[in-house]
Amino acid sequence: MKRKLAWFGLAFATAELFAAYLPPLVLLPAAAFFALLAFLYHRYAVGVPFAGIFCGLLCFFVFYLAVVRPLEPYAGQTAQCTVIVETDAEPAYQEGMYRGSLRVTSWNGEPTNFLVECRAFPAAAPGDTFTAQWKFADLETDAYQMSYRSQGIHLQAEYLGSYQPQPSCQATRFTWFRLRKTLAQRLKTWMTAEEGELEAAMLLGDKTGLRDTIQDTFRIAGVSHLLAVSGLHVALLCGIFSFGFRRRFVRPLIVLRAFLVIFYMLLTGLPVSVLRAGLVFLIALAGDFFLQPVDLLTSTGAAAVLLGLQNAYVPCDLGFQLSFCAVLGVQAAGTLSRWEEGHLPDPRHPWAVHILSRGMALLENVQIAFLAGLATLPVLIAHGMTASGVGVLTNLLVVWMLEPALQLGIVILVLQFLPGCLPVVRIASVLLSLWLRGMLSLVGWCAGLPLAQLAFPKNYTLLVLAVLGILALVFHMADRMLWYLPAAAICGLSAIAMGIWSQEDLVRIALVGTANNPCAVCMQNGQAVILFRGGQSNVRAVTRYLTENADPEVTLVVDLRQDPSLLDFGEWPVIEIRDLEGYTQQTTLDDVALDLYHDGSGSLAVLGVGNRHIALASGRVHLDTPVSVDVFCAGSSLPDTVLPQTIVCCTDSADWLTSVSAQTVLYGQETPVIMIRPWLSLTYEEVKPLALQ
Repeated sequence: MKRKLAWFGLAFATAELFAAYLPPLVLLPAAAFFALLAFLYHRYAVGVPFAGIFCGLLCFFVFYLAVVRPLEPYAGQTAQCTVIVETDAEPAYQEGMYRGSLRVTSWNGEPTNFLVECRAFPAAAPGDTFTAQWKFADLETDAYQMSYRSQGIHLQAEYLGSYQPQPSCQATRFTWFRLRKTLAQRLKTWMTAEEGELEAAMLLGDKTGLRDTIQDTFRIAGVSHLLAVSGLHVALLCGIFSFGFRRRFVRPLIVLRAFLVIFYMLLTGLPVSVLRAGLVFLIALAGDFFLQPVDLLTSTGAAAVLLGLQNAYVPCDLGFQLSFCAVLGVQAAGTLSRWEEGHLPDPRHPWAVHILSRGMALLENVQIAFLAGLATLPVLIAHGMTASGVGVLTNLLVVWMLEPALQLGIVILVLQFLPGCLPVVRIASVLLSLWLRGMLSLVGWCAGLPLAQLAFPKNYTLLVLAVLGILALVFHMADRMLWYLPAAAICGLSAIAMGIWSQEDLVRIALVGTANNPCAVCMQNGQAVILFRGGQSNVRAVTRYLTENADPEVTLVVDLRQDPSLLDFGEWPVIEIRDLEGYTQQTTLDDVALDLYHDGSGSLAVLGVGNRHIALASGRVHLDTPVSVDVFCAGSSLPDTVLPQTIVCCTDSADWLTSVSAQTVLYGQETPVIMIRPWLSLTYEEVKPLALQ
């Protein structure tokens, strides 16, 4: 088997990823099974992946016993602890409070060292140290659990008071953090706000203050990878010193580039994507130093093993998955380009050679953008994110602009420290601002194109991609990959047609916003109706949710608040329920009935979808006759005049939970979704039954 280390590393990381979702007691029997398979087939190609799976499962089990298991007894306990504020601290929703990760260095006077996640603690800067009373618990089972574990966080802490400041921590990571912040501020000083934030994010990985509008635009256009420092940034920056030298200068140049890679990794805070790219680049430089051939897939496999050894949950990180899948897509594009070059006829005329070479270069860029996007599509869908229908176009138009932007940023930072260079710094900052303004314009134009956002049904899309992947494997083993293209096209078009048919008239009702008072976003056939309650934070949450779900046309916003404060709903059509009569009925979306009730103390909205009725209330509405509904979307209160069969909520600590018993209560911490096919079915996503006390 060629590239054995690449196959071993891929199997190793995949095994750790699956092990994260398996019970610990299953790991040893599974590892023994794959060890047996590796022993039986060690002379064959499948022996290497089997060995990688065995090592991945065994490594995860050892990591669990050595790191995770010792922390489990802390859950449920209260203690006086000394903590250090880590570099991801940011303002929390409560005024004067911060949220982020904390390093616990003392437990009731005993030294210790582990990370916790905390959603509210007294405002403090990274590196600040203080002692306080804390209550510890296991991480909540939500969309962020595995992301926390990939960062080495396995517990959450609740601040209880007794704050006592301590001397600040002087660890090296905080020195690098302060340097990154200083450099980012210097960039922003010489540039306009929008372009300075963009350059700081692309060059230094500092997204502090980066506007949500910029991040959304880049994501919609399919180039959000430009905002997250990754392998592309590392390769471009470290390629600055790749120009040719005489042989006697080659090895000193390699050492210089290795130093630059390590410096850049530390400066950006060692995110997983940069760690992966930095390790691959360092392995390549080591190969150059010892005059050994280097292979991208082999280096990537080695990086996967090294990252998995230091934290077995690293493969659960979104950046890790996107980074490795993108590498596989780029490698597949390179293989396809080599196959195309080997099967093209040799041109006889110089002009034909020139045209063919330019055409092949353009085709290779298109294939890289397409296959890298296709390889990362399953990861995006699995994490509930949208894909971009213009990603290939945007990458072709914009990616080439990244290298000059990074180089000009370095010029501005370096020349600021040299005397007499301020005029050059001003010129470079103006040029960089104009360059970034052009990049933003191109990205914004692409994001505004039709089909820029593609929202796929999660489970169905993953099933289709799995079928296409199995077909690719079958055709590859049969050495009939040319036949795979028409087969994949037929299957893909059939799946798209079936998907469009299955989504027609489907109503999706999502609870979005604060846990105690979420809004209901109702979508059907590219249109949306919003049943609104809450404040400006809920407006932002609804806007983001719509943006992440193909940005449907908002046809109506029903403001259910009895005493509404002034909020910015933009161009959405809004009606305030307090301006209506006590009972109003109207039709919205495609034959969805909307009944609105209100009195002096509360309001109630009931959606009628076929023979199903979904209710949402604000305050405590009083009706002469109770209303029976299939589902009630609960907030902080549960009106007595609503009789639901099922309750869906985003909080597990509401007061009314102690008073319900007969109904089914479904809990979804992030965004629970109710899906209704008129007159046919009602199903749920992102929810679980809540055990009532």
